Amino acid sequence: MRALLLLLLTALFCIAEEVPEQTVMGKSEEMSLTGKVVVLPVGQDDLVNKQAFRFWHRMLERAMDEKARAVVLELDTPGGLAFDTRDIITDDFGKLDIPLIAWVKREALSAGALIAFSSDRIYMAPDSTIGSAGLINGTGQEIEKVMRAKLESAFEASMRAVVEKKGHRMDVLRAMMFVDEENEQQFGSVTVRKGGLLNLTASEAIEEVDGKPLLAAGIAGTLEEVLEIEGLEGVEVIRPEPTGFEKFAWWVASISPLLIALGIGTAYFELKAPGFGLFGFISLGVFGLFFFGNNIAGNLAGYELMAIFVVGIVLIILEIFVIPGGIVGIIGALMSVGSLWFAMADRVDFSRIDEGGSIVSNLGDVLIGPALGLALGILGAIGLMLLFMRYLPDLPLFRGLVAKEALASGQGGESTKSLVGLIAVALTDLRPTGTILIEGMKKDAISKHGLIEKDSEVRVLKEGMTFEVERVDEGLA
Repeated sequence: MRALLLLLLTALFCIAEEVPEQTVMGKSEEMSLTGKVVVLPVGQDDLVNKQAFRFWHRMLERAMDEKARAVVLELDTPGGLAFDTRDIITDDFGKLDIPLIAWVKREALSAGALIAFSSDRIYMAPDSTIGSAGLINGTGQEIEKVMRAKLESAFEASMRAVVEKKGHRMDVLRAMMFVDEENEQQFGSVTVRKGGLLNLTASEAIEEVDGKPLLAAGIAGTLEEVLEIEGLEGVEVIRPEPTGFEKFAWWVASISPLLIALGIGTAYFELKAPGFGLFGFISLGVFGLFFFGNNIAGNLAGYELMAIFVVGIVLIILEIFVIPGGIVGIIGALMSVGSLWFAMADRVDFSRIDEGGSIVSNLGDVLIGPALGLALGILGAIGLMLLFMRYLPDLPLFRGLVAKEALASGQGGESTKSLVGLIAVALTDLRPTGTILIEGMKKDAISKHGLIEKDSEVRVLKEGMTFEVERVDEGLA
């Protein structure tokens, strides 16, 4: 039964991996972008949402493939993830072969300013601002001096090719990104004091210096005004949204700790109710959903980690039923838990662990979030086990199913009398759990006082899903 469940779990994941990308991402169900203006809002929280970057990447590829007229980035953001922003700028915005227009609706700060510089033309709403693109670490703190120099140099090099291609002023971007502790800087009517970063209002951004605007091509109060200036009035505008499938996958990834708790908890009860099946199928579905959702959401969940997880479960089952001793079970548990841990790590972040610092430190940053999710999942599983052990045996449905299973075993009906105090025989080692034989019936049992060897006589102390027993000679002492 359990072997079948493991095979089904593997098959489920393999089917999910083999679904063509167009179908998985819902491309065939989405409206065509051909000849249309594609508007991608970049809102307050979008640049800290990795799923937003993946969605933008897909939409930009579609915009090029389907020959959209233009892409407009509607910016209202305080900033966000520096490396993800750099990647989408160099890998997507910088290579776009259709017009890319940035409209600063209210603010484009930090990473938002970098995105604006990657567009062909920038327009700003009357009261909007742009700038303050200095790098900080993930906690909002200052970066150590040498590390800052390395990061700033790398970011400048990445941005320089894109900014020069788009025709923007690199000196303006540098003043937004890099602090000059020794000199004041002048950009038109704007003075950047020592130790400060450049910020521009809409009116300042359109000032001409040496016959060229500092930054913005013009001021536009609405998106319609932007399109009119660009000669795109009358062109159909579309605001794509993630497909239902994408939203579902992202939601699954967000509840990974809950799925781990349910998967471990139901697997435990499958082991405690041999032949019952319901808990095993629930665990199968939950772990299949966990790996499938995290894979589609862009995390490391894939064939390799799935295989490690399955092998780990097989080793745990071998430890329980075939080769008890501890070592095999420990290895299996480490493999299974480790695969769940790494499955929640972001694939892109993991590929960048050798950038901008020590590999150990960067790896820790990538895995700390998944570690927290794993810990919450394990704690939840323990809580679920305790609740089920306390309340599940009293549920009418569960009692009925157990009774039917017992009758189907061919050993006759179970006695309704209490078995507490009766003598049984250990059919397996109790380490501390195992199986006992009492009045012709096999029962799951747990030893009250450590190891009890196979064939030992035991006394029943408590009844339930799992009987609590002690060695007979211990009870007489």
